[in-house]
Amino acid sequence: MLKEGLTFWNPWWTEKDYKIKDIKERQSNIDIQPLFDRKEVLALTGVRRSGKTSLMHLIVKDLLQKVEPKQIMYVNLEDPTFERATLEEIYRGFEELMLPDDGQYLFLDEIQNKEEWEKWVKKMYDSRKKVKITITGSNSSLLKSEFSTYLAGRNLTHEVFPLSFPEHLAFNGVTVKNEAELLISRSVINHHLESYMKFGGYPEVVLEDDEKMKFTLLKEYFSAILSRDVLARYDVKERAKLEKLAVYLLTNSSGEISAKSLSKIVDLNIKTVQEYLEHLESVYLFFFVNHFSYSLKAQFTYPRKVYCVDTGMKNAVGFSFSKDDGHLMENLVYLKLRKMGDVYYWKDRDDDIDFVLKQGKTISQLIQSCYDVKDEKTKKREIKSLLKAMEHFKMKDGTIITWDREGLEQIDDKNIHYKTLWKWLLE
Repeated sequence: MLKEGLTFWNPWWTEKDYKIKDIKERQSNIDIQPLFDRKEVLALTGVRRSGKTSLMHLIVKDLLQKVEPKQIMYVNLEDPTFERATLEEIYRGFEELMLPDDGQYLFLDEIQNKEEWEKWVKKMYDSRKKVKITITGSNSSLLKSEFSTYLAGRNLTHEVFPLSFPEHLAFNGVTVKNEAELLISRSVINHHLESYMKFGGYPEVVLEDDEKMKFTLLKEYFSAILSRDVLARYDVKERAKLEKLAVYLLTNSSGEISAKSLSKIVDLNIKTVQEYLEHLESVYLFFFVNHFSYSLKAQFTYPRKVYCVDTGMKNAVGFSFSKDDGHLMENLVYLKLRKMGDVYYWKDRDDDIDFVLKQGKTISQLIQSCYDVKDEKTKKREIKSLLKAMEHFKMKDGTIITWDREGLEQIDDKNIHYKTLWKWLLE
């Protein structure tokens, strides 16, 4: 059975001139190539269904043009065929079937399903064999903890997320090479931005034409993340309440939360709520943002803000009767900012701003996300809070990201930059 499973997942062993089906290229393909070319173990981490397996297959597709097929082994470790087999037994099966030459490429998908996987990977890495190992995992805490113990200095990690907005456009055949083309394509881009905000960036969802099926897929992804990545790994006694907590967080994404308030909502003690929040964060379903303070202790006295990994999942699973464009837009802004540095929010007794971006030891940007600033009262409130934060952080520039306003407004010696969401996401 083991060898049959290996043959099934590696059709290039038996089919002459085998070609992997076309897979859409994305920015991650370019980003990971320099990492793959090195000796270190390459770990692709990220939320389930975000495209980690597709990236593996793109690497394999490229390798098949350069090396013998028998040197490449791919294994999906969620396949029940491999459930009772150790990684050593799987590798021995590969060797017996293929007699691979020196210079082997091992692709181990969803490796967290194997106990003590890190010990075996370390052993292979330290062996005299010329072996390049690429792994995927859907749990950040798993990879961080085991890597820090066994694979320190032996691994390079790349996080994979649902498509960014530029990738979303590329998947839909929209390309812009310069600012002139950008302006000409503005109406088309805004149309796709509305779709991106509603259905999110999961690759298969973006490629699906039927809107009902898009939401069906997103609901299935949500269920799979809870069952396979949370419940299967952690000792969760209150399963129904964990799901209730996750749905509540999706519904209130971009809002402030605290373990104390959540404990009353889902009827769990505070310690259990904190554990469940850690579980949901570890599988990349949610991200929690702290209030910024120069005192670490003070940071933890404020509530945190919560953002979800994909706005489509919020719309498909969250509980809502009306459009929620403001919170959806804020969530999209966060998802881009988290790739740029450390993200916080800031508030004092009277005012608050959505995002403080820290890069290294420097506060580099102060950002408000506001869907519509046409209302004068709303505009004054946003500006007042931003100016207060600029004064607090001693910065001359602040940004308000809106749906359709751009320009510069100078107030005393401060510069308020208005940027449209679509253009900012494409910067």
